[in-house]
Amino acid sequence: MGSELVSQICSSVDRFVNWLDSYGETSSDHQSFYASYLGGKSKELYYKRPLVGAVAVAPLVLCEAFLPPARRFFKQWQRFPIADAHYAMGFALYSQVLNGKKWCYEKALHFLEVLEETRSTGYERFCWGYPFNWVTRNGTIPSETPLITTTPYVYEAFLKVHQIDKNPRWREIMHSIAEHAIYDINDFDISANASTCSYSPKGEGGVINASAYRAFLLTSASVEFSEEKYWQVAERNLNFVMQSQQPNGSWYYSMDGSRDFVDHFHTCFVLKALTKIEMLTGHKGCHKAIEKGVRYYVQNLFDQNGLQFCLVLPDALRSGG
Repeated sequence: MGSELVSQICSSVDRFVNWLDSYGETSSDHQSFYASYLGGKSKELYYKRPLVGAVAVAPLVLCEAFLPPARRFFKQWQRFPIADAHYAMGFALYSQVLNGKKWCYEKALHFLEVLEETRSTGYERFCWGYPFNWVTRNGTIPSETPLITTTPYVYEAFLKVHQIDKNPRWREIMHSIAEHAIYDINDFDISANASTCSYSPKGEGGVINASAYRAFLLTSASVEFSEEKYWQVAERNLNFVMQSQQPNGSWYYSMDGSRDFVDHFHTCFVLKALTKIEMLTGHKGCHKAIEKGVRYYVQNLFDQNGLQFCLVLPDALRSGG
């Protein structure tokens, strides 16, 4: 990488850091419309009576698409563990790029301390979820319910900082997270060598990106802690993900028979997890699945001008999250 390109990247990152300092660490997302009492009831009605519910959620969908700032009228800005985890990872990596700049490292530490404070309460092991009540097609998931699509990001954040400072405190938390992922998340066998996992400690199986997230987390933990038990569970979830890939290379959101849609970001979640697992293990099955998945993604999820083509509108309603 040329010095000019490195300089441009660092300049862009520095502008982002300045923006973050001025904007603040709390925010909102598309779910904020549905996290309020009114929004939650509207979404709940949509799942129970789709035709009537569509009328109720239509104003929220329009706001989501054309008036995002209206979120502030529905839900107070909050911290999101996924965001804090990504900030921690970003500053940790930037610290390494800048040869250990102290301010970057201290920023990463700040976000780890925030994550310690915002862990899901009522659980013995470290885990994280959404900071709001999440209305889904199967009912409302209370705020702070651990989600296997959130917790792996936090695991990575602690891992990245631990790779810099070797602080045993971070390693202990990483181990606690791995124990949560293996013991608090449920498995459902679908074949002799494959299992799907639950989305939360009380959830059901079938969601493909959830199993992909867990497979990565436990694969990483198996390497980090030299624990075979983590890989044994991870491999079964990984096999489920690979066996669920369609002949054309795509993945449905879920294999529950009702959410058989394909979209951009869930496809990318699966591909990202498989890529990380391949980097850690050299798993040949991952490589084959990634090639097929990327081929489908490029050929089917972009229009003739190279712009993203959305197959699901709105995802927040269709998928339940």
